[in-house]
Amino acid sequence: MNWSLLIQVLGGLGIFIYGMKLLSESLQRVAGDRLRSFLSSMTRNRVSAVFSGLFITSTIQSSSATTVLVVGFVNAGLISLAQAIGVIMGANIGTTITAWIVSFLGFKFNIASFALPAVAAGVILNFSRKESRSGWGSFLIGFGFLFLGLDYLKTSVPDSAKDPESFLFLQQYTSMGFNTILLFVLIGALLTIVIQSSSASTTITITLAFSGYIPIDAAYGMILGENIGTTITANLAAIPGNRNAKKAALAHTMFNVFGVVWALLFFKLFTGIVDDLIPGDPLTDKESTRFHISLFHTMFNVTNTLVLIWFVNTISKVVSAIVDGLASKTGKDKDSIRLLQAGAVKTTELAMVELVEFTKKIIRDTYDFLRLTEQILLQPYDATRVLQVLKKEEELDQVRTEVLTYLNQIQETGITGNYAKDVLGIMERVKAVEEMGDNFASIARKMRKSHRQKVSLDKTFGNSVKEQMDLLKHHYDILLVNLDQSETFDILGNPQIRNQSREYRFQMIRSIKKNDSKVKKKKYQKKDNLMPALLYRDVSRNLDNISRLLNAAIYADV
Repeated sequence: MNWSLLIQVLGGLGIFIYGMKLLSESLQRVAGDRLRSFLSSMTRNRVSAVFSGLFITSTIQSSSATTVLVVGFVNAGLISLAQAIGVIMGANIGTTITAWIVSFLGFKFNIASFALPAVAAGVILNFSRKESRSGWGSFLIGFGFLFLGLDYLKTSVPDSAKDPESFLFLQQYTSMGFNTILLFVLIGALLTIVIQSSSASTTITITLAFSGYIPIDAAYGMILGENIGTTITANLAAIPGNRNAKKAALAHTMFNVFGVVWALLFFKLFTGIVDDLIPGDPLTDKESTRFHISLFHTMFNVTNTLVLIWFVNTISKVVSAIVDGLASKTGKDKDSIRLLQAGAVKTTELAMVELVEFTKKIIRDTYDFLRLTEQILLQPYDATRVLQVLKKEEELDQVRTEVLTYLNQIQETGITGNYAKDVLGIMERVKAVEEMGDNFASIARKMRKSHRQKVSLDKTFGNSVKEQMDLLKHHYDILLVNLDQSETFDILGNPQIRNQSREYRFQMIRSIKKNDSKVKKKKYQKKDNLMPALLYRDVSRNLDNISRLLNAAIYADV
């Protein structure tokens, strides 16, 4: 084995993938909010969903990053499964742009003549204190590295005409007729699974065919296999997600596997159309090889989308039946949140939207605490309600741990600027919500203990508690109503909203002070009335804490 050649190929591949990683992550830093807003707004129908997937994948040059992002959106409930399938179809088309870039630029120009200046300019911009300039600097560095890696791949793979001995071992696999195509479908799928980048494996395929390593039909087979291999990334990302995330990932797999099956059935017809559209015989004219492969890749994904776009609802029903059936057998359907990754590309900034939605869900769920606690305090004692509150409090503790783990992962990636502020704000809100749960659970335990001791709130203290619960409900409404009207927590920075929150906080303080004076009255110092008074005082302290924490959740970004 030629170890020197292998090291050069692996080095070139490493530079290419690292360049793609920088390119994708820097674009997410610069335009993350706009990209996710675009994706959310452009999925109203299946056609616009396809175009949004095509646009985003063409922009960030990674279908894996797009599909993992879509899995996160479905997991967070931002888009429906049908919308996600449309975006995935568009992402498959968008990823073919890489092949055309390689075909037009990768083998025609002296890559170093523009790749190195791009790296130099990027390094200069990367030292800027302004985040947008630093992001564009990383983009230029990634752009330069991507094409430098491509140049290494091109020059490291020897020309078969000059070094025929290097390819003798492949000859036994290239003359097996249709079995050769099937074998290279498998090779393409395995290659993409290993390197976790269909763009990189497509580039390798074009380079091998251009240099004479493999015949054109084998290259077509590798392209088909790469379309299957790229689905593994979304499936890996969906593992920690809920059922909807798994459905989106499975839909991606079904879409691509179905496409490969029909492409193999009509292989000769399909490749014949490509040969008719691209001048030059790929068997004798290696210059035309790269364009044949690029057109085959594009035509395959466009045709597959045109065929299956009419069956989005059918695909949705099929994957739902499969995933729901498996989930019901295993009993697993856990909503969880993990740092999403697409192979070498971390979609941290774009995945922030999942974190925001997950935090909103926690806040909404804690409203059940308020409803149950009101019933525990103001209605006849019911042990079932107490157990429900205590169970919810345990679940909230687990969720808080999960979110904080996620936040730590995000911070380790070095997020700065507005995202750093968002992370800190979410940490404060999650902490406030978890402490609210502790206070609701504390009230439930106190009421259970008082029931056993045959102690209850009298009418006066009952009315006071009702007044304070009403204040908490109004306070909660400020938080919930405004969160439903915005994709982020920025709306809570509105001075009017914060003034309302502060006013409800002051009303709660006044109510507790007013009723505390009743506790000190002489009649409540008697033995028979003392225990209800002490119970009220303990409960009111918890309600006061909840009011304070609600206010803290609204002011968390300050």
